[in-house]
Amino acid sequence: MNKKTATLVAVVAIVLILASAFTVYFNQVPGSGPLPSGEPPQWQVKLAGNVEQEKTLTLKELTEMPLTNVTAIVNGENATYIGVPFYDFCTLVDMEWDVGPIEIIGADGAKAPLNIFHAYNSSAYPYYYNNNIITLVFAKNGQWMTQENGGPVQLVAPYFDAEYQVGSVEEINFKPWMISISGKEISNPLVITRANLTSFPSTTVYAEFAPSVKRWSNWTGLPILDVLEMANMSARAEKITVIAVDGYTKNYTLTQVADGNMLIGYAENDQPLAQTDGGPYRLFAPTDEYKWAQFWVKFVTEIIVS
Repeated sequence: MNKKTATLVAVVAIVLILASAFTVYFNQVPGSGPLPSGEPPQWQVKLAGNVEQEKTLTLKELTEMPLTNVTAIVNGENATYIGVPFYDFCTLVDMEWDVGPIEIIGADGAKAPLNIFHAYNSSAYPYYYNNNIITLVFAKNGQWMTQENGGPVQLVAPYFDAEYQVGSVEEINFKPWMISISGKEISNPLVITRANLTSFPSTTVYAEFAPSVKRWSNWTGLPILDVLEMANMSARAEKITVIAVDGYTKNYTLTQVADGNMLIGYAENDQPLAQTDGGPYRLFAPTDEYKWAQFWVKFVTEIIVS
């Protein structure tokens, strides 16, 4: 073999090695380790409820999504897992814009009391969770998981209670977000969901919003005073308490609600409000006085009138 031929053979060998390595890591985000060798176990996860199309995904299809590593203590055991970040999973399976509660159902009937805010929050602020975000996992310590050790698919939610760590996940059921309107000065309590959204009067206002970067947009929502009137608010009412899904609250007098043209907001520029902007429902206060982010309560789940 002459020198040129030997060099060519060496280059081809290097290319083949690199191609093989690329195949192993192709579906993994930076920081995730390689998947175990061999084919994954036979397993399916049903998607139901508030998704564009109910369907069933195989474990093989899950492994083709962007992956990450999670190191967590589950059932008293510290282990390193590989799986799909749960919020990424939700967006990839075409969940509807107004998803709220999400039931993660195991083969034994166990269910995690999860919601889209949990999933979004763990991905948006991973440093709160030591970079271990809520994940659907299927590999543990370099091996495919089985039903004997919580697999083949398990929900791992680091720093959450044991009830969230659902094993042998076989169904994920997405449910719509709900906003309750209640309080001692309300005689007709209401629940707002996408199913009855069009039964309430809505309006669109062009206004400035000033979170970290100011922007002008068309904000669409339900005028709060109109909603309160439909809930039969009494003449004695003085204020509302707006409550977010994480427990954050903000109080406004009815005068502030009126002066701020406050809305139960759900769209910006005719597009559903995403979780990144506090959706599916956020308090809109489209006036110059209330344009700052602290007034626009995110992830609204309840309004109490007193």
